[in-house]
Amino acid sequence: MPLDTDAEAWINADAASTHRDEVLAYLREYSGSAFHARELADAVMGTDWAGRAEAAARGDGATVDHVHTMYLHDQLNELVREGEVVARNVPTARIDDRAIPSGWDYVTYFAYGGG
Repeated sequence: MPLDTDAEAWINADAASTHRDEVLAYLREYSGSAFHARELADAVMGTDWAGRAEAAARGDGATVDHVHTMYLHDQLNELVREGEVVARNVPTARIDDRAIPSGWDYVTYFAYGGG
């Protein structure tokens, strides 16, 4: 059922956090470098991909981090469409990063687009 925007529940609700400002500020601060979504989620959302072994990244304990990372990935894609961020699909054979699960052919990296 839709919520009336004149309802007290709507008026007194907190604004939804999108992490757009935080990730854009992070990419701006580190312009000249590109990061994959898991690195960015660790930096701006407090996930713990860097501290996990690959097997732990697939377990039930990582479910919340997966959800947060996918949410951030959607926001990054919006920033790409708006021209604020640039994305490149980099073949995993060209990078040495243990945080990237084996079996992935490529990983999307994001960088500040200067927009």
